[in-house]
Amino acid sequence: MRINQLFNVLAPQRVPFFYGWVILIVGTIGLLMSAPGQTIGVSAFTDSLLAALDISRDQISVAYMIGTMLSAFFLTKAGRFFDRFGAALTAFVASVGLAIAIIYLSYIDRISIVFGGSAVAKVLLILIGFIFIRFFAQGVLTLASRTMVVKWFDARRGLAVGVMSVFAAYGFAMAPVLFDSMISAYDWSGAWRMIAFCSGILFPIVIILFFKNEPESYGLKADGGARHHEREQRKSRFPVYRDFTLGEARRTLSLWVFAGYPALFGLVTTGFTFHVVSVFAEYGFSRAQAISVFQPVAIVSVISSLTCSWLTDYIKLKYLAFLFGIAALFAMYGVIHLSVEGPDYWIMIIGYGICSGVHSLLISLFLPRFYGKTHLGAITGQAMTLVVFASALGPILFSQSLSLTGHYSAAAYIVGAGFVLLILLTFVTSNPQEGLSDHH
Repeated sequence: MRINQLFNVLAPQRVPFFYGWVILIVGTIGLLMSAPGQTIGVSAFTDSLLAALDISRDQISVAYMIGTMLSAFFLTKAGRFFDRFGAALTAFVASVGLAIAIIYLSYIDRISIVFGGSAVAKVLLILIGFIFIRFFAQGVLTLASRTMVVKWFDARRGLAVGVMSVFAAYGFAMAPVLFDSMISAYDWSGAWRMIAFCSGILFPIVIILFFKNEPESYGLKADGGARHHEREQRKSRFPVYRDFTLGEARRTLSLWVFAGYPALFGLVTTGFTFHVVSVFAEYGFSRAQAISVFQPVAIVSVISSLTCSWLTDYIKLKYLAFLFGIAALFAMYGVIHLSVEGPDYWIMIIGYGICSGVHSLLISLFLPRFYGKTHLGAITGQAMTLVVFASALGPILFSQSLSLTGHYSAAAYIVGAGFVLLILLTFVTSNPQEGLSDHH
């Protein structure tokens, strides 16, 4: 399409090496650029917003939850946009849109005065900001970056996604530290404007130069055609006989079960992260001990991500789903029985770390392997809708668990029951392509 010619400044076929490695680098950067709209990035600005707007924590939490839910409803359309216009234009629109939303939020205190300065007006105005930063960052920019990468790799897709996941995990872990330092130096509004400059001006240049659609558009092959015989052998283990449409994918149980794992874990991640200090305080841990939990989790996450990314090129993804579910049950067991002494703390660390390492692998890999590439954007948008919607429920589930029962264990039991159901359903689901093998 003509509009995509604007993004063909560099010709991938003229690069003297496989351009997919460039795609892997810029796709990872794209994931990292979504940090301002991820929970871990927004949380760095929460206290500043509370002070500037003079609203309660409950009010901003509800606005965040509703904003996240509303943003999820448009992701399937964003996926269709990706299928029609490609990765470059989709990422460009998302990055610029995110910048505009961040600039809007940086002036939210002044804008609220114009609208009367009432608590209702403030909550509604910040809700609008949350809708757009969640949609453009956690939703569209993540979708475009991740889907672009999986289209450039086939036999080595697991390895590529694993590498991307590791660097993204470290980047997200460092984001709050970076944002805090920027807030200290330039105030919260100044920090957001600097982030908006990067998202609206600098990163779009990277997108225009380096983001490319599927390799076939440039006469290239996934994986670069390297090690052709080995690549064909690997491909034959999980052949894609035909590409599913969004409607066809929706009618398969596999879509909902395999997307259910990262969706339910997204719920846990936002709920646990949002209340992490309070969760650990319930069992006698200090604030410093609560915050430090993410360091050993990151180590387990990296190890599991690298190991599983290599294995997924050889094994059915059903086995990865089983590992995910069992690890999640260990994590919930650790939350329920958490104590300063004893093994429960480390049981939780190992379970949570494994889930952190494999959740992005699962959602990135099962979609192209099960449904093909033609309508991958729309189907990914549907899966991301489920993930984003579930993540919105996490903080309220954990807070209500504490309010109604006095403990967080009730939330852990509910989540654990959800993972047990997913494990049971996994036994009766399979790759839809396997049912087509008899016809080819």
